[in-house]
Amino acid sequence: MLTSTFTGLRIAGMAAAVPSYEITAEEMYARYGKEIVDKTIKMVGVKKSRKSVPQQLSSDLGYEAAQAIIKEKKIYLDTIGVLLYITQTPDYKVPSSAMILHKRLGLSQDCSAMDINLGCSGFVYGLHTICAILQSLSCQRGLLIVGDVSSKLSTPDNRASSLLFGDGSAAVVVEKADSAPMHFALRSDGTRYPAIIVPGGGFRAMTYSSEELSKGHRDYPYPLMDGMGVFNFSIQDVPALIKEFLAVQGTSLADYDCLALHQANLYIMKQIAKKLKALPGQLLVSVDQYGNTSGASIPITLVDHYGKDSAGKIRILMSGFGVGLSWGVASLEMDLNNILPMVVSDEYYEPIEIDTQEYNA
Repeated sequence: MLTSTFTGLRIAGMAAAVPSYEITAEEMYARYGKEIVDKTIKMVGVKKSRKSVPQQLSSDLGYEAAQAIIKEKKIYLDTIGVLLYITQTPDYKVPSSAMILHKRLGLSQDCSAMDINLGCSGFVYGLHTICAILQSLSCQRGLLIVGDVSSKLSTPDNRASSLLFGDGSAAVVVEKADSAPMHFALRSDGTRYPAIIVPGGGFRAMTYSSEELSKGHRDYPYPLMDGMGVFNFSIQDVPALIKEFLAVQGTSLADYDCLALHQANLYIMKQIAKKLKALPGQLLVSVDQYGNTSGASIPITLVDHYGKDSAGKIRILMSGFGVGLSWGVASLEMDLNNILPMVVSDEYYEPIEIDTQEYNA
């Protein structure tokens, strides 16, 4: 098991942003019928989810979350030496969306900025990565932004994805300071990469001939998922890693105030919690209000539950898991006054006009 411990680092601020528009069960009734929708809700546990306006992207929501921390915590921009953006719904193929966020936030040139293509495990992986980079750089702070606008990947005729997946992004500022250690464990299994896949949109689809494209879904622009394979992975591999992690740390689930899982769906989360023998109320749930928000689901859940509290500390055990397949576990302690209230925004960035003629001149 890959494990890692960081000392001298802490999360100095956490915020999340979601769109204002809510997709409700009542709206789905008119589209798919009450019986079908109620069956879906019972299975996945989503009563409503959030959907962004057409022009709004995950980077827009991430920008709003980051700005909330910067303003509330009075963060000096020149102290941020690394910007890491975790997403599978970037603004462009090139350049990385981190560069656009770097511009919009007004960060210094003395700042390392990059994207990482990860989904549901993205917050745990991203937090580990930014800690590792920050520890090696001569700067005080790092900014992690994670999020997706998954509704833009779903087809209107797919009732499950229309209600299950919600849009949202989150941000955390990590800084060098005396604090309790943060512990991580990470795993990947590339042999199961086809379990969740969007075949079209990348360069692989461009290599196929028209005859090859006529076979199967090689240029299909929406997610395909092996539902049973992902389900088995979620309820077997994920709790197994968490148990190994707890054993290595010499702790039990009872030592933590909450269990923050990726909000895959309610049934999967309950199965994981049951295998871990979670205490009543220990499992945090936000999938019913925001849907499955991909990599941002863990911080969105924490913001939803603790964003209005102002004092005290909590010990958090978290696990993100999904596309890749990849999964990870982290444990840390946070001051509640560093978890900010939920930001609701429909704002979006007006990109720079691109004239291809000028580029070719």
